[in-house]
Amino acid sequence: MRRSTLMISIVLFCIARSVLGQAIQERPSGTPLFEFHSGFWVNLHHFLYAEAPASNSGRSSTLTSSDLYELWGLDAKEQKQWNAAVEYYASSWRAKDLLFDGGLRRVKAELERCEQSKDLADAEIPVDLKAILLSVAPIYRKHWWPRHNAVNLAWIAQVQPLVASHGPDLSESLERIYEEPWPGSPVRVDVVAYANWAGAYTTLEPTRPTVSSVDPNNQGISALEIVFHETSHGMIDKVIDAVDVAEHSLAVPNKQPRPQFRKDLWHQVLFFTSGQLVARAIPNYTPYADRVGLWSKAWSESDRVAIQKSWEPHIEDKATLQQAVENLVTALAQISS
Repeated sequence: MRRSTLMISIVLFCIARSVLGQAIQERPSGTPLFEFHSGFWVNLHHFLYAEAPASNSGRSSTLTSSDLYELWGLDAKEQKQWNAAVEYYASSWRAKDLLFDGGLRRVKAELERCEQSKDLADAEIPVDLKAILLSVAPIYRKHWWPRHNAVNLAWIAQVQPLVASHGPDLSESLERIYEEPWPGSPVRVDVVAYANWAGAYTTLEPTRPTVSSVDPNNQGISALEIVFHETSHGMIDKVIDAVDVAEHSLAVPNKQPRPQFRKDLWHQVLFFTSGQLVARAIPNYTPYADRVGLWSKAWSESDRVAIQKSWEPHIEDKATLQQAVENLVTALAQISS
């Protein structure tokens, strides 16, 4: 009976691997991994969101000096219209998160869809928002858009050769590691002067990263890591599920409350994975999380050590995804005890 059960398990495992392999190979040969966009409406929307004050502390200080200088150069009529738009964003949208608020996600999707529109006639967004965007569009087009678009296009021109050289290997590695197909044919990436507080974020279903072209942490080879990191958000579900299973399994034997060592453990794994893959592909590259100090500022160096010891064997195809996650959760439990 045990042999029969074992044979069934092996057959099911082989079928699952076969199905996964078919899913991974669904992307037609020659189809680009990414489709980069520098859209007028998406950029205007994010610029107004970035400039609007998040509190009573005044206008955003995150704008570049060039953008601030242009702001001071508006004439009286332009200044009045622009201030009204910024005040509208401050009161209606700024308290909401670009990634987590459903309304803002829908706005972004519609502005992407209507990228070529001159008047947003078909854009299904709030009427007052549409009126605000249309009212300041000429001002943005005159004072900021030529520079923002130029910087966006330069950023795209910088990352495209890196994607061409390293993208096929990176995408195949991510598909194997996360056991998920590439989430788009191609994945749309919106390049904007200002994204969110983190410099980049990704909305899902479909997977669509939005990346800041002026953020100093998104430049050079880091641009390559950023686009693959952000796209990985559409491939991480099995890791999230494995963490859930591992935490539950650790709690049951001792009848203890389920531990939750790191609510964003999957995100740490994602950062580590994309960073390691790019570092292996390009000598002397320092992964994003290491370079900006995330392991000390947001998490801890002990987390990184545990991830490297437990998860890296899976990156090297020496352990299954579930085994690696179980080892990682166990290691973090020992650190926390």
